[in-house]
Amino acid sequence: MNYLLALLPILLLIAVSLTKGVKPAVLAGLVVTTGLFFYWGASFSHYLGALAVSVLTTANILLTVVGAVFLYTIMQHTGLIGQLTQSLDQLHPSQELRFFLLAIGLTAFFEGVAGFGTPGAIVPLILIALGFEAVLSVSVVLLLDGLFSLFGAVGTPIIIGLQLPLGLSAAEVSAIGITAALLMSVVGLLVLGLVFRLVRRHHGALQNRRQVLMLYGFLMVPFCALAWLAPELATVFGSLLMLGLAVPYLRQRGPLPDLRAWLPYAALALLLLLPKLLPPLRQWLGWELAFENLFGSGIRGNFKPLQSPFLPFVVVGLGVAWWRRSASLHLREPLGKMVSVLVVLFPSVAIAQLMIYSGVQQASMVEHIAGMLSQLGPLYPVLAPFIGVMGTFITGSTTISNLVFGASQQHTATSLGVSTAVMLALQLVGASLGNAICLFNIIAAASVAGIKDYKPVLANNLLPTLLAALLAGLLGTMWLLIGG
Repeated sequence: MNYLLALLPILLLIAVSLTKGVKPAVLAGLVVTTGLFFYWGASFSHYLGALAVSVLTTANILLTVVGAVFLYTIMQHTGLIGQLTQSLDQLHPSQELRFFLLAIGLTAFFEGVAGFGTPGAIVPLILIALGFEAVLSVSVVLLLDGLFSLFGAVGTPIIIGLQLPLGLSAAEVSAIGITAALLMSVVGLLVLGLVFRLVRRHHGALQNRRQVLMLYGFLMVPFCALAWLAPELATVFGSLLMLGLAVPYLRQRGPLPDLRAWLPYAALALLLLLPKLLPPLRQWLGWELAFENLFGSGIRGNFKPLQSPFLPFVVVGLGVAWWRRSASLHLREPLGKMVSVLVVLFPSVAIAQLMIYSGVQQASMVEHIAGMLSQLGPLYPVLAPFIGVMGTFITGSTTISNLVFGASQQHTATSLGVSTAVMLALQLVGASLGNAICLFNIIAAASVAGIKDYKPVLANNLLPTLLAALLAGLLGTMWLLIGG
């Protein structure tokens, strides 16, 4: 009975989101999860502690939303967005190719340098400026981000999420990295095909599939090679190589594109990347406001404002305002977004934290779900990616999904007598794919793009994500059968 009850918040979120909308879903889900939290035997002090962690997590996400909207608003009012789209017109006349170049290349790049929902906060706005619908732009970017969140920001999901907590060797990390990258490169073809279908439905017939597949290959070949050697660099260097090769591949005869309008995003990328390259700066930005033993519950909360992309967004935005001599900082729009997002974001975060911290007198709801699936025996590898998807859907993070479910996946692999590296790779692939349907990501990205009804984005992304996870599970099972 507890297994079914543990699944109830997730099933409720999906069902109500698709029928009534995300806002009613998260409100109903919070009420139901609160009841289940106390049914699980957790105390009121634990409830307050979980809600306090939810407040801190919500604040971190809101900073990204406000910062992204602030920068984009300044660039729009100073004319840089218009110049940016003109520079792409000079590169290639096909609007479709420009769409996929940016959707694939920039999503991968900003995921590789920053993570933290940054691609969803930046790339859809650029695609919208090209003339594409907001819902389509957000849906496509989140689906593609589900591919490139595999190694997140400089390898965080595999290093912090798997290697350190599980005590894995460098050789084991390399094996997991290359396995996950190869699986994802094949799964990505399915996702790309479903993205083609989505674009065709919203925007019309596609004319350049072959060129788009070539762009995908430009990224995925170095991505897989680096996944074995240095997974923390795979996404950044794969995307840079793809963008670099795309210019001579796509460029038509004529003058070189004027890239000055891209300088703010180049500066943003540099600011986001510097902490990853300079350990002293990374240590300084890692300062946290910590709250130990919240309300006597033993739950620890923390807030790391300097690690958020908020500060780079604001610095670049102020730089653009000075450079272009803007008469106003146009703060009304980003602050208005923050208020509208808060109403939906906090309940969805609270549901996740209540499920995680419900394990006081017995295993938590999240642990119950993992335990239920681990009893499937030989069928388990097929469904292993779904555990990763579910973890990201609940927690909003590839890394935390790995932290929560990595040990369970490792234990199940040992029990079944199959390769631990393959099973953890399936967990990593699923956790990455889950970013496309995670409500935190959908709410944040859609709000930045001016979408008030989040349901269409979830409806667009749910089936592709589930099909991709199923394909990953089937490929992983074949890998285990062939390789032992």
